Amino acid sequence: MSETADVIVVGAGGLGAATAYYLTARHSLNVMLLDRHGIGSQTSPRAAGMVSCLRKGELMITLIKDACSRIENFTAETGQPLDWVHSGSLKIARRPQDVAVLETDLARGRHMALDVEQVSPTEACDLNPFLKPDGIVGALRIGDDRYFDPAQIAVGFAAAAAERGARLRPDTAVSCVAVAGGRVTGVITADGAITAPVVVDAAGAWTRQVAEESGLRVPLVPTRQQLIVTEPIEGAAATLPMVRIMDAAVYVRPCRGGFLWGVYEEEPRFFDMTALPVNFDIADMPLDMAVLQAAAVAVADQLPVLSTAAIDEFRGGIPTMTADGHHILGPSPDITGFYFASGCNVAGLSIAPTLGALLADWIVDGKPALDLSTMAVTRFAGTEWTEQQLRREAAWQYRHFYGAV
Repeated sequence: MSETADVIVVGAGGLGAATAYYLTARHSLNVMLLDRHGIGSQTSPRAAGMVSCLRKGELMITLIKDACSRIENFTAETGQPLDWVHSGSLKIARRPQDVAVLETDLARGRHMALDVEQVSPTEACDLNPFLKPDGIVGALRIGDDRYFDPAQIAVGFAAAAAERGARLRPDTAVSCVAVAGGRVTGVITADGAITAPVVVDAAGAWTRQVAEESGLRVPLVPTRQQLIVTEPIEGAAATLPMVRIMDAAVYVRPCRGGFLWGVYEEEPRFFDMTALPVNFDIADMPLDMAVLQAAAVAVADQLPVLSTAAIDEFRGGIPTMTADGHHILGPSPDITGFYFASGCNVAGLSIAPTLGALLADWIVDGKPALDLSTMAVTRFAGTEWTEQQLRREAAWQYRHFYGAV
C-alpha cells in the first residue's frame, strides 16, 4: 500500500523547506518533504545570503520586511541556528541616469518606512573603506539590509519541520505528479507512489520538469549564478555595509573575514535540466572564472580589492528567472491541488520564510493573507513565449536586478 500525506512538497530548498515547516508548525498537517538530492543541498546553500529591502515594488518591500523579522527570530522560532549580520548596504550609481533611479528608490523607501538616505561618494566610502569614490556619481544607504549564512536556512526549516512531524525524504526523485479528474492524487517516485491531495512544486531548477510531467508549462528559466569568497582580508569587518554597483550588477558583502562577491552577468548561461544527466547535482555545474574576472575589471576603480584578493571559494547555483522578474507562487488554475513555489529571480532565499508562511496559509485557507496576484502563474495566460523569447526576457531581468537603466 502506498504512503499517504496531506501535502507533499517537492524540493527541499529554502522555499520548499519553509513551506513544509509552516504547514506542520502552524497547521499541524501530515507533510512529506522530498528532494532528488540531500535536504537543502542544491542552490540554496550556494546563494549569496543577502537581504535587499529596497525592492522595486511596495508588495516586495512589505514581504521582505516581514522576512527580516522572521530571520531575526529564526532561532527562537525554529530552534535551529542562523548566523546573520545587520550590516546595511550601499547602492552605488556610476551614471547620471542611475542617479534618477536612486532618487525614485529613496522616495519609495521613505514611503515604506525604510531606513534610507542619500549619501555623498565620500560618505559612502567612509562607511566602507574598501569602496573608492572614483567614478561614483550617486549613493544610497539602506540601513535595513542584512546578510545571513545561506547554508542554514533550508536545512534549519527542514529540521524544524521534522521535529514537528514532517517526513523528510532525501534522494527521492519525483518522476511525475499523479493527476486524476483534474485533481492531484499524489506523486510517483522510483520507490513507489505517495498519495496526497496537494503537491507543492518547489523543485528549484527542476520546477519545469515536475510541472511538465503533469502537462503544465511554467515560464521560468534555470540560470547560472556564480560568486567568489575571498580569503580573509585585514579590515574586512563583518559589519561593513554591503555594496551593490548598479550598472555593473556587481555585489559585495563581508564573509568569513574576507568578502563574498558576484555579478549578474549580461549574457547568463541558461540550462535545460532535461538535457542534463539524471543524477546531475548543482555541485557539478560548470563554472566560468572569466565572467568574474571581467566583472572585477569593470568595477576596479570602485572596488579594487576584487582584483587583488586571493580566492578561497568559487561556487555557483542555478536559481530560476521569470520574464517579469516576479516569483511564481500559488495554485495552478488547471490542476486542483497543484501549487508552485519557484521563480526566485535571484532573491528567493532571503524571502523564503515569508513566502513559505503565506503559501502554507494559502493551501489551508484557500487564499493568502496578502494580494499575491503579481506572483500567480495565471498572469502568464495568453502569453506564448518561445524559449528564445523567454530567455531574452529572463536575461534582462537578471542583469537589471538593481534597477539600472
